[in-house]
Amino acid sequence: MALQMGVLFLAFLGLSAALICPNGSMCGDEDTCCKNTQGGYSCCPLPHAECCSDHLHCCYQGTVCDLVHQKCINKTVSLPMVKRLPSKQRSSASQLVSGVKAVMCPDHESECPDDTTCCQLYDSSWGCCPLPKAVCCEDKRHCCPGGSKCDLVHLKCVSPSLESFPMLEKLPAKRSKDRPVSVAGSVICPDGESSCPDGYTCCVQASGQYGCCPYKEATCCNDHLHCCPSNTTCDLTHGVCKSGGIEVPLTRRIPAASRDVECPDKKTVCPDGTTCCQMTNGSFGCCPMPDAVCCSDHIHCCPSGTKCDLKHSTCVSFQDDAPLPIKKLPTMTNQGPVQSKVHAVPCNASVACADGNTCCKSPTGKWACCPLPQAVCCKDHLHCCPSGTVCNLAASTCDHPSGVALMPLLSNTPVFPLLTENDKCDESTSCPGNATCCKTVSGAWACCPLPKAVCCDDHVHCCPHGTVCNLEAETCDDSSGVFLPLPLLTKVPALTSRVQQEKIMCDRQTSCPKDTTCCFMERTHKWGCCPLPEAVCCKDGIHCCPSGHTCDPHRSSCSSGPRRIPWSTKLGALAEPSALTDVKCDNTSSCATGTTCCKLPSGEWGCCPLLKAVCCPDHEHCCPQGYTCNMQTKTCEKKGYNLQLTTALLSKEQSALREAVEETNVQCDSTGVFLCPANSTCCKISATEWSCCPFAKGECCADMKHCCPVGYSCDLKARSCTPQTQLTWDSLLGVRHKDLVRRGL
Repeated sequence: MALQMGVLFLAFLGLSAALICPNGSMCGDEDTCCKNTQGGYSCCPLPHAECCSDHLHCCYQGTVCDLVHQKCINKTVSLPMVKRLPSKQRSSASQLVSGVKAVMCPDHESECPDDTTCCQLYDSSWGCCPLPKAVCCEDKRHCCPGGSKCDLVHLKCVSPSLESFPMLEKLPAKRSKDRPVSVAGSVICPDGESSCPDGYTCCVQASGQYGCCPYKEATCCNDHLHCCPSNTTCDLTHGVCKSGGIEVPLTRRIPAASRDVECPDKKTVCPDGTTCCQMTNGSFGCCPMPDAVCCSDHIHCCPSGTKCDLKHSTCVSFQDDAPLPIKKLPTMTNQGPVQSKVHAVPCNASVACADGNTCCKSPTGKWACCPLPQAVCCKDHLHCCPSGTVCNLAASTCDHPSGVALMPLLSNTPVFPLLTENDKCDESTSCPGNATCCKTVSGAWACCPLPKAVCCDDHVHCCPHGTVCNLEAETCDDSSGVFLPLPLLTKVPALTSRVQQEKIMCDRQTSCPKDTTCCFMERTHKWGCCPLPEAVCCKDGIHCCPSGHTCDPHRSSCSSGPRRIPWSTKLGALAEPSALTDVKCDNTSSCATGTTCCKLPSGEWGCCPLLKAVCCPDHEHCCPQGYTCNMQTKTCEKKGYNLQLTTALLSKEQSALREAVEETNVQCDSTGVFLCPANSTCCKISATEWSCCPFAKGECCADMKHCCPVGYSCDLKARSCTPQTQLTWDSLLGVRHKDLVRRGL
C-alpha cells in the first residue's frame, strides 16, 4: 500500500503540462475533458470544445452538435464532428519530470506537488488534492475541483451547471527536505532511513545500524544489545534494569523496520523483526521479537527458544531464567485508516478507538483514546498510564505501585466515528439489514428499504442512493439525467430494541391482539378491538379510524384533510384468563367471537369471519346470515344481490388457543426485504419494489400509486374507488363512492 501511494504521489509531479479531468485522468493541455459512455472521461482534441450528448463526439467552440447529420454547426459554418480520444492515466514513476515547484501547506512543514492543493486530513495532518485551487470537503477525506461543491451524501462534486462527478481522495503530503516524513504510527531514527513502531525508542546496535527498544524514551544500554524502560539504569553484570529497589530483566532490542511482515490473514502486517500472533478476537497482533513463540492465551508472547508459562506469567528457557513476558502490540495493517474501522474498540454506539487503545472520558464528558491496551485513565481526564501502574498527576508520571516513577504520563487522543454494518438510528431504534434510517413527520424513526438511501424532505418518502427526490412529480430522479425516473418509496416503521407484546391489555380481564387498539363499545359495555394500531375510537362505540384521522359519522368514513377512507368495525376483545365469549365448535375447538364454526374438507373445524354465517356445502366457503350459497355461480344470493364467496379463514383452532393468533407482517415477495403490516396489502410500485395499501385484501390500482378497499375497483379518471359489479358483504355496508387512497397513509 505504501509503495502504491508513493508511486501515485510521485506521479503528480508531472501534471503541470496536462489537463486533469474530474475523475483524475489526463488530457492534453489544449484538449477538453468530455464524459464518455462508461461514466469516465475521454479527450476531445479541441480547446473549450462542445461535448456532444452521444458521449462519443465533440464540436468546436461556438458550434452545436447535429447528431443527425454528424456535423458541428452554427449560423455560418457546418463542420464535421470530431471523434474523442481516450484519456491518459497519470504518469508513471519512470516518466517523472524533475524540478517541479512545490506547494507549501499551512503548517509550513508539509508540501504538495505543483498544481495540487493542500487539504487537511482527519488526523489534522495535511494531504494533497490532485487538482489546482481545489475545494477541500468537510469530511477531511475528499476534495473537488475549484468552483464546484462537495455533495457528501452522494460522494459527488456538483458544478454550477449541475453536472456531477465522483469525488477525489486526498493523498498524504510530504515534508519539506529539511523535515523528513515519518511513517504513520512510527518513530524515525536519527539516520533518517530506519524507523521503529510508535512507542518504541531507536538505539544504535553493535553493527552501527539502529535497533528498536519496545519502550518509549527508553535507556539504551552500552552493550548495544539491550535496553531498559525510561528512568531506569542498565545493570549489565546482573542482566537487569534498576530503579530504586525495583529490578526488571533487560530487554533485547529488535532490528529497526525495513520492511513489513505479512500475517496469515493476508491483510494485517507487522514491522520487520516482529512476529504475527493471533489475538483473542481472532485478529492478528505483533509480538516485538523475531521468530517469537505465541502463547496459547492469545495475549502474550515469548522469545524464540523459550516456552510460555502462563501459570507464573513468565517465559521459561532451557537455562531456567524467566524474563517477564512481553504483551503484544496493537496490530498495524496495510490498509491504513481502514484498520481502525475493522479492529476498533467501541466507546459507545457512535465513537470508537483504534485496536489496542483504551476509551477514556475527556474533561467535557466525551470520549478520548489512550494509546495503550487496558490502560489506566487518569482523574484529570487528559492523561493515561499503562495497565498495572498508577497516575501521579503531581509529578506527571506513571508510577509503579511501590511509588517508583516508570515513565511520563501519556496524553489521550481523539476518537473516530464508529461505522457498523447495521444502520442504528439511535440507542433504541434500528433498521434491518441494509435499510436506511429516515425521520418521519412526527420526528420518530422510519426505515427506507434501500442502502445509503436519500431521505426526502416530506419525511414520508425516500429515494435510492445517487438520485434526487422530486416530490412534485413523485419520482426519484437521476441527477445525471441518464436513467429514467423511479417512483418514490414509502418508508416502513423502524424496529425498536424493546420486544413487542403479543397482546394489548384493555383491563385486567380483557386483551386485544398485537397491532390493534382497545376501544370501549357503548352498546354492549364491553371492550372491542379496532384492527388498527394506535387507532381513533369513534363516539358511536362501533367504529374506529386510523391514527391521524377523524371519524365522520355522516359519511361513514374516516377523514384526513381532503381524503376519506371507509371506517373499520371493531371486533370483540379476548377475555382473560378464560375466553368466555368464544364460539365453541366442539369440546376441543373454538372460534373467536363474531365468527362461525364451519367444517373444512379435512373434517376439522375452520372459522368463517362472519356472525351466524351460512356454511357452504363445499366446506371451503361461507355466506352472511340470510344468504344462500350458489355453488354454480360461486356467489351469495339474497333479494337479487350477488356477492362473491368469502373463503373460510384459518384451518383449525384448538380450544387451548383461545386467544387471538398474533398477527404478523405480510411478506410481499420471496426476498423478505419488503414487508407490510398485518391487515394491509402489498402493492407493487415498480418491477422490483413494493408499497403498503392500508386495507386487508385491497385492490392495487394500475397506476402503481393508489389502492381501493376490497369490493371496490379503481377509477383512475375519476380518481375514486367505485363498487364492483359483484360486491362482497362488507362492501354493502359501506358508502357507494370513495376517494382513491394513496398507499402508505
